[in-house]
Amino acid sequence: MKNKIIYSIIIFFSKMPFFMLYGVSSFLAFMLNHVIGYRKDVILENLRKSFPEKTEEELNRIRIEFNKSFSDQMAETLKLFTISKKDLNERLVYENPEDVTKWIEKGRSVVIASGHYGNWEYPSGFPFKLPGFDQYNIIYAELTNKFFDQKIIDTRERFGCHMISMKNTFREILAQPNTGQFYGFIFDQSPHKGLVKYDLQFLNQTTPVHLGTEQVAVKKDAVVIYVEVNRTKRGFYSVKTEVVTDTPKETSKYEITHMLFDRLEKSIKKNPAEWLWSHKRWKYKSGIHYFIK
Repeated sequence: MKNKIIYSIIIFFSKMPFFMLYGVSSFLAFMLNHVIGYRKDVILENLRKSFPEKTEEELNRIRIEFNKSFSDQMAETLKLFTISKKDLNERLVYENPEDVTKWIEKGRSVVIASGHYGNWEYPSGFPFKLPGFDQYNIIYAELTNKFFDQKIIDTRERFGCHMISMKNTFREILAQPNTGQFYGFIFDQSPHKGLVKYDLQFLNQTTPVHLGTEQVAVKKDAVVIYVEVNRTKRGFYSVKTEVVTDTPKETSKYEITHMLFDRLEKSIKKNPAEWLWSHKRWKYKSGIHYFIK
């Protein structure tokens, strides 16, 4: 009963027109910035280590802009529960969709890789924005709450995506053909300590990373494409894609992972407030490795 009540509240907000939803978002941003101080210490510590050259005034300004962006992201995520294809189509524009779709004619599968930058939820509209693939597989982190986990799946799959839980990624993907598949990854999530196999330098810090994106690309010989989602104005986004490699089997181990994080770092430095600073991305002490053989 509790889950159903909460879900009813979510749908209530989701059905609000955008101007009302952004009014709620602006109020929430004010509360996060000036009343609650939402994860202020975590955000500023992450920013200090990532941008040691910036002053406290500059870092605090980024924090304030981040909370505005984060509030909008939450509002837009709520809207996804009921948003129409028409609305999503208007609010998400691809600058160069042919860089992705051209691989269909060549009989290739693609791995689309993005970070928690801009709006990382809106691209669930891939099937009608980038048509032609046999199946659109989106890798996601499963929720412990089974009720809301299924609601998230239902919401995303209504646009034609096939959601795959991270824990089932390799089993499901290896069973699929090597051609005509689309795989969507968010690659900058923090792995559990017991699952860390590799770390690299990212934003001036030793950063444990997931290797799933690279491993799937190599196994499936899939073209790796980096996605940057930029805000053009409130509620509207432009998607820029860049081919990282179309010969994944010829890359050295960890090379694809490094290339993806290099591109993400450039995106973040261009517009720092658009990345997700509020989570404890660097949970482990610098220099300590938790390799699993």
